[in-house]
Amino acid sequence: MTLQESQAIAKQLGEIPVNSEKLQGEIQRLNRKGYVPLEQVQILHDWLEGKRQSRQSGRVVGESRTGKTMGCDAYRLRNKPKQEAGKPPTVPVAYRTHLGSGVPGD
Repeated sequence: MTLQESQAIAKQLGEIPVNSEKLQGEIQRLNRKGYVPLEQVQILHDWLEGKRQSRQSGRVVGESRTGKTMGCDAYRLRNKPKQEAGKPPTVPVAYRTHLGSGVPGD
């Protein structure tokens, strides 16, 4: 199909109507990732906060699809880096994923 043919078809179909501001706002709201604060997530966040306060690292392990990544991401987003003029940023939470083969020691 040539460009001219494409443009002719597009002209026949007409313009795509623009969504109202209210409808566009609803679309954006529905496209957000949903996050339901569960008791397990609060326990994880309390544990992570204790580790952060004591300046210790921690490791979150568990079965697949149990919310480890979402819980850790939510905690990380609650503790964003702080930047002061003339100083390096303070990063209260560093998050690292391990994409090994699943074999111990990998």
